[in-house]
Amino acid sequence: MGEWIVDFKGRNHSTAINLNFLWKEQNVFIMDNHRAALWCWIPSLKQNSDVGLFHVDRHYDALFSDKDYSHFPHKEFSSLSIEEYLSCGYDNDYFSVTPLFRWDNYLGLFIEKYRKQVKEWAFATHGKGSAPKDIRYAAYEPWEFPAALVELKGKWIFNLDLDYFFSRMSSGQMEKLFTDMYIINFVKGIRTCLDSGVIVSLTVSLSPECTGGWQGAESVLQLVTEGLGIDFNLPA
Repeated sequence: MGEWIVDFKGRNHSTAINLNFLWKEQNVFIMDNHRAALWCWIPSLKQNSDVGLFHVDRHYDALFSDKDYSHFPHKEFSSLSIEEYLSCGYDNDYFSVTPLFRWDNYLGLFIEKYRKQVKEWAFATHGKGSAPKDIRYAAYEPWEFPAALVELKGKWIFNLDLDYFFSRMSSGQMEKLFTDMYIINFVKGIRTCLDSGVIVSLTVSLSPECTGGWQGAESVLQLVTEGLGIDFNLPA
């Protein structure tokens, strides 16, 4: 049975700084945006040496700034509760708090803090956003999946954003870029890696702002949970 780490708050805007829910079943985490992903990875990072990180997302999510990193809670970070993690931030010039971990920088902060503990890096993106700096990584194209997943060796943290499966059409709307069969087989490849112990932690983000809204995100989430064999649906 899964558990709600952050109770569902409704189908609200996620944007860069909000988190409307976080759900976990064993080593699978599902959330509406990936700003909580770094917190989810820490236990697996502590338990597994020479782990890799595989990032599948429309965006790189690797924005980095020294100002953000200067506020990273380095001491006892691994013991932070999810509430403490989400509340990390600092005052800005407009007398309001800037959340430290956001949907565009959480991976950049993770790279800076933990790069020496990560053996390999792999990215599959649409080339959007700030690319990672100062690391070497394997780059994957869509046609290399799902076969590339079952060929993985070693131990991996796998970070999947459902917006990878979407693109903006001529109408301006975000629509699915891949068939249902492609998505289901993609996720079945992930399931194989979870069962074999190759993937030690899976984080899944809906990103409704980038997937045609909550309806679009949840339609693909159904394919993902089917492929994973997980019983999960958001409350009505």
